[in-house]
Amino acid sequence: MEEIIPHHKYFDTQREDEEVIFIARRHWIVYVPSLLIGGFILIGAAVFCFNTQNIEFLSSNEALGASSVLLASSLMFFTALFVYASWLIHYLNFQMVTNEHLVDVDQLGLFSREISELALEDIQDVSATQHGIVQSMFKYGNVTIQTAGEKSNFEFEKVGNPYVIAKKIMEIRGRYGQEDVQISGPVSENGAKN
Repeated sequence: MEEIIPHHKYFDTQREDEEVIFIARRHWIVYVPSLLIGGFILIGAAVFCFNTQNIEFLSSNEALGASSVLLASSLMFFTALFVYASWLIHYLNFQMVTNEHLVDVDQLGLFSREISELALEDIQDVSATQHGIVQSMFKYGNVTIQTAGEKSNFEFEKVGNPYVIAKKIMEIRGRYGQEDVQISGPVSENGAKN
């Protein structure tokens, strides 16, 4: 007897025969500033916690020393929570291209999410942009999908390899409606060509 493997649904309106071609996420470099700030705060608070005996005015007053350690520990906890929430929002924020749709999932906060869908037939044009030396060095930028009619444009912000992603979307759009949508090579989560 054959084992039936359940079809994984990434979004509510995904049809049973709809296949995910690739998923793109924001480039990792976008999150470096918040991780660095969080890391510096964590290290500073940890050093402060473990050196209260060496700080003369804190070691002379036991209540002040204990409350300072409690404050620094709280700062460490909330900073770690902030770093975790930033990572979680990064992970839950993605753009997906299927053989029938573009899906843009914007995780706006821990409990706030916006999902937009666009049928391939509504795509008019796709363009990619990179601005500045950092985006050029790390190969990330924006992909703008212009839509037909009154629908608003789709924007994939700060994704890796935006020109590759734009080319793949246009290739998929060009083959839309054919039996099997095939692309010239897989695209990884960060948009890099495999």
